[in-house]
Amino acid sequence: MERTKTIVVVGGSRGIGAAVAAHLQGQGHRVLAVSRGPAVAGEWVPADLLADVGIKAVVRAVGGAPLDALLYLGGSWEQGAFTADYDFMASPRAETRAVIGINLVAPILLAQALAPALSGAPSPRVVLLGAWLDPPGAYPEVANAASKAGLHGAARAMEASLARFGIGVTVIDPANVATDEVEADIADGRFGAQRPIPLADVCRTIDYVLALSPDTVPARLVLAQQQPAARA
Repeated sequence: MERTKTIVVVGGSRGIGAAVAAHLQGQGHRVLAVSRGPAVAGEWVPADLLADVGIKAVVRAVGGAPLDALLYLGGSWEQGAFTADYDFMASPRAETRAVIGINLVAPILLAQALAPALSGAPSPRVVLLGAWLDPPGAYPEVANAASKAGLHGAARAMEASLARFGIGVTVIDPANVATDEVEADIADGRFGAQRPIPLADVCRTIDYVLALSPDTVPARLVLAQQQPAARA
């Protein structure tokens, strides 16, 4: 029987983070769901991770118990992102700083702060949510793309820096996932016809990473979409 794990899930109020938090709680794990708005599952930890006080709130919530995993599944993007309304030249500087801050700086600082707690687990993991940015040039959202691409360099550097703690770091790069927001965009015609990745498949991917021994660390997992014509 699998032991109960303690897992921090960032982004627990909606989308991928909410689905993963509910999934892990359903397996009997202790889930600390971090978000600014109320979480849908687990123990809600209200925190704005752009501020040091938010990082400290998560550390306090974990307490002295060993932490099995930090799943950073939240994120931000520019106004009008992924639609024809996005305009890089109109993007305010504050927006660029905020997007890169929440997508790239915050996970680095949170992993640093939680490393001591993670070091007490038998197979500690940090999982970061990137994005599948292929083909090159298809996604013009500069701050979002820069932050997601930057996660790969940060992940490899963190793994080297945290090697003494035995912490494995994985970046999951999905294409569009079937969250409520993506489904609405497809239905409204803002996205082209497509088969978004089922949320259940993202949950299975998380299960896979968390089930591995400490000797195996997948550096990057890409979740691509099946094309609509493939199952016509």
